[in-house]
Amino acid sequence: MEAQHSGAGVSDWASKSGSVWARRWRDTDAGLAGLAPHLLFAIVEIAPNRPFRAFDIGCGPGSTTIDVAAACPEAEILACDISPDLAEIARRRTADLPRVQIVEGNAEEVAAREGPFDLFFSRHGVMFFADAIGAFRSLRAAASPGASLVFSCFQSWQSNPWASELAAAAMGGALPPPGREPSGFAFADPDYVREILASSGWVEASPRDVAFEYVAGEGSDAVDAALDFFTELGPSSRLLEAMAEEDRRDAVKRMRVVIERHFDANAVAFNAAAWIWSAKAATS
Repeated sequence: MEAQHSGAGVSDWASKSGSVWARRWRDTDAGLAGLAPHLLFAIVEIAPNRPFRAFDIGCGPGSTTIDVAAACPEAEILACDISPDLAEIARRRTADLPRVQIVEGNAEEVAAREGPFDLFFSRHGVMFFADAIGAFRSLRAAASPGASLVFSCFQSWQSNPWASELAAAAMGGALPPPGREPSGFAFADPDYVREILASSGWVEASPRDVAFEYVAGEGSDAVDAALDFFTELGPSSRLLEAMAEEDRRDAVKRMRVVIERHFDANAVAFNAAAWIWSAKAATS
């Protein structure tokens, strides 16, 4: 999935939301470009020092799979996304990588069918399970002995102003942070994530704190590009969808003011913060 917004369910991802993210995948990759090398380092650091099988959970357009395939040429990677459009993009982008296979479908079901795997990884694709403990338990059941898990997720709402500031601007006032419902911020609380992993058969769970710049637009038209992006994707876009037309126009004007504050004449960049989690499959 590799999603960044709140409130998209599995059926939504398989249709509307997935199609929008597929159309904007280059923009989402640009936004997470500062996170990507940290995630790749964590994956390579924990990967087996031998030929191994890996599973990319919610692979999106395949960007992390491509990075891992280049860094670990001995890996056989199965990458999965529930969105047909995103899976097709990933399939096209990895067509010349013989040890990579892209599968459309539910990650739990695919892992159960295609496992066991020695390594599971995900870029922002694990926060949307309706039953998080059940999902990670299913992944654990598809793990080989000693398998590892690495994934990234956003930290708190407040530490990601690309979401919190813009959503507040859209509404004309501060909003409470999202809860633990499936969303881009469902795993913001490390204690909650640690409980999920411990309850589903993953041990030695440890988060790594990563601060990066979320780049939403570059060049002379960066403000317009960022505004177009955030009115279509992200928490603020969900708020806009529910507004009457006049209210929406006012909300977009307020969002532009915020975006302009983050424009430095070269790019629109927001501070952002993520966790990179690593864990091991329990031996019993």
